[in-house]
Amino acid sequence: MVRSVSLVFAVFLISTAATAQNEVGPHSEQEDDACRGDVHRFCRDAEPDELRILSCLQTNRARLTKACQGVLQSHGM
Repeated sequence: MVRSVSLVFAVFLISTAATAQNEVGPHSEQEDDACRGDVHRFCRDAEPDELRILSCLQTNRARLTKACQGVLQSHGM
């Protein structure tokens, strides 16, 4: 479960080509912590597909915690 949440944030930090290939890049534990609850609350059905989780977070942006909204915004999402 933690791995799935971690993978979501890796999507923010990898290139477009790597995203298409579903590769993982570096991310911070603080970003994981900021959105972990929101992923569990709104995006459980999307796991373990990190791209579906990201899409779900974007769809539910207005309902996310301020911390998770900040993570998405900081990565241009």
